[in-house]
Amino acid sequence: MSRPPADGTGTRPRDPRRPPARRPARLRTAGRALRLLGVYVARFEAPVLRAALRGRASDTHECERLVARLSHRFFTEGLRGAGLALDTADGLPLPASDRPVLLLLRHSGPLNFQLGALLACHVLDRGMLGVGRALPGLDPAVGLLARRLRVDLIRWRAGGPARAMRLLMRHARDLAPCDALAYFPEGANMTAAGRRRALAELAAKDPGRARWADGLRYVLPPVSAGAARVLSLARDADVLVVGHTGLEDLVGALVDIGYPPVDSRRIHLTWWHTRAEDVPREPAAAAAWLDGQWEAMDRWIAGKRGTPDPDPRPDAPPPPDASRRPTDSPPPPPPPSPDASPPPGSTAGGPYTRHPIPVGEPGHD
Repeated sequence: MSRPPADGTGTRPRDPRRPPARRPARLRTAGRALRLLGVYVARFEAPVLRAALRGRASDTHECERLVARLSHRFFTEGLRGAGLALDTADGLPLPASDRPVLLLLRHSGPLNFQLGALLACHVLDRGMLGVGRALPGLDPAVGLLARRLRVDLIRWRAGGPARAMRLLMRHARDLAPCDALAYFPEGANMTAAGRRRALAELAAKDPGRARWADGLRYVLPPVSAGAARVLSLARDADVLVVGHTGLEDLVGALVDIGYPPVDSRRIHLTWWHTRAEDVPREPAAAAAWLDGQWEAMDRWIAGKRGTPDPDPRPDAPPPPDASRRPTDSPPPPPPPSPDASPPPGSTAGGPYTRHPIPVGEPGHD
């Protein structure tokens, strides 16, 4: 018969030599997501609504400054308060200050609009333009900011995507040097269901490209027709292709994101800069160029998530950047490296040349 605990409580005291048991990864991630929601309300949502009530965000310029300040605080102090951290590489290139910018962002996880606002208003010090899906009542701060900024939120009913493209084309046509147009070429958030839907639609239109897209593990294939239109109209704009990973893991316990979530506390962010004169504008060349950018992003995400590329399948078709791109079009850039020198014609500096954001350690769980 075993001896009763010495303290008489009915439970054995924990051996101090044994580390405390860790909560399951899903519970830890759910806890971080809940803390991040609280931090978002306190650090972003509430200040926006207070500023609106006090008349401090009455015009576009004031609203842009407010967004720059609040997005910076949220993605630094706010993430640390939720046990997370934003992680970027040194030496990321930025466009010259006298050019408009087209931000082509990956769409995955929550806070995609806020991440675009951070880059447009804080990092690039430009006004933000864009088109998004209206979610009445879900995030009143975003709705208020969109009305003050030049971001059109529309209801995604029948005809919604076509209207969104018309608005994007208008923004692209009217870009000024002080503007940054945020655009999500994938057209939807990356989930397992979204990936199946995108591949099925692509297989019906372009079976060869669908076979190529099936090899992308972490991103959806960009909607090439819409992206080519935007690129053809924004001819004076430098392009930043923006990749990130880590936000999607916060909702991995609720949504099948299409690949295994990782128990990480870092939000990884990077971008590729291409000067306006180096961006293909002819539709087929622009579509192939963008496919190459998205393929590079997929490899970069694989490296950040600790899943390097497997050996290529022997029956896989060549990627679009090799089979469809004209020979005089620039190749897609390799995944960025902290030690890599910036490409010719780019403006490089620290993690953020315009307005630095300190890259710190995650806060405590």
